[in-house]
Amino acid sequence: MPTAVPSPLSAFSAQPGAAGALPLAISAVTAYPASAASARVRVADFAPFLAEYGVDLQHMPMLTTEEYELLSSGANPLRKAMVLAKSAARAATMRRPGLLLVQRLILLAPIPALDPPRALDVYDFDDALPVGPAASTSRRLLWLKQEARRATTCMRRARLVVASNATLASQARDHAARVEIVPSCVDPTAQTLRQHADCEELTIGWIGSRTTAPYLMPLLPVVARLNGRGIRAKLVVVGADTGVRAEWIEHRPWSLATQKAEIGKFDVGVMPLPDTAWTRGKAGYKLLQYFAAGVPAIASPVGVNAGLVADDRGIGATTEVEWEHALIELLRDAKQRQERGGSARRFVEDHYSYQRWAPELAAILHSLSD
Repeated sequence: MPTAVPSPLSAFSAQPGAAGALPLAISAVTAYPASAASARVRVADFAPFLAEYGVDLQHMPMLTTEEYELLSSGANPLRKAMVLAKSAARAATMRRPGLLLVQRLILLAPIPALDPPRALDVYDFDDALPVGPAASTSRRLLWLKQEARRATTCMRRARLVVASNATLASQARDHAARVEIVPSCVDPTAQTLRQHADCEELTIGWIGSRTTAPYLMPLLPVVARLNGRGIRAKLVVVGADTGVRAEWIEHRPWSLATQKAEIGKFDVGVMPLPDTAWTRGKAGYKLLQYFAAGVPAIASPVGVNAGLVADDRGIGATTEVEWEHALIELLRDAKQRQERGGSARRFVEDHYSYQRWAPELAAILHSLSD
């Protein structure tokens, strides 16, 4: 299956900003701070690369990192309500110079005329918001968050919608006048390469959050069987807790400061997914993170994943038997891991890096001011 790499936008071109030229100012508003993956990957981490091409992208999160952590905790509901009120006040009074870009949502709950806004220039999304949330906790809050309604309203009102893959772009075209594809990206230069070698105990790695941790559960009996057969492989789960306690599994907290070092210790990265309307819209970001570190991956061939692991960068697996065979193949062969990991690193450099996509996105954004 060919890799699902978006085509370059040949109709536009962007050159590094000329001396004395005024940059294009964009206020990029997100509900979440940069500690949340979507706001970080789609906005905050893109900003310095866009600056070279005359785009001054200012990330304006409506929650601080501390407020976001409190909302994700078991804190008192009154404290959470106070945080949400403060976020709404922040959104109502903020100054937004230049063009307005909204990434996903402005606030966690809708407020008429504020979120969704009456008008906006760019709407960016990287999950299948039009089909509704996937996590059971999110579904229980559907009546409050109204993510699908707000997302499609933003698409109708925006001059431009930017989607992270073809599946999401297709959903957006039902509502938007103009849709472009810009994939979620990584900066390979910021990630050290894994040097693969034979060792007594190998590391199968997964990085994610508590909302995506259930996708990992079908893989747990496979890893248990491998260890029962004498293949020493530890599953390291970064950012979530499966609830399973065994010698072959380890749970580690996620932090922005340590995530690159954690991924750099993986021998094989994994991304199991069920095949649903929601998961088919996933951007494959876990795989891109593994690839940037030169770590080969095994993934469910759902959505963009099928193309990402193709051409010897990894292995697609659906059934438990396929997962077991793929893990055995990579865990037993350090040379194969090194070769596949090297191919994966070159792939993200060429097709899914900020360096590759900054001029494309800058050109799209500049076209709004022509």
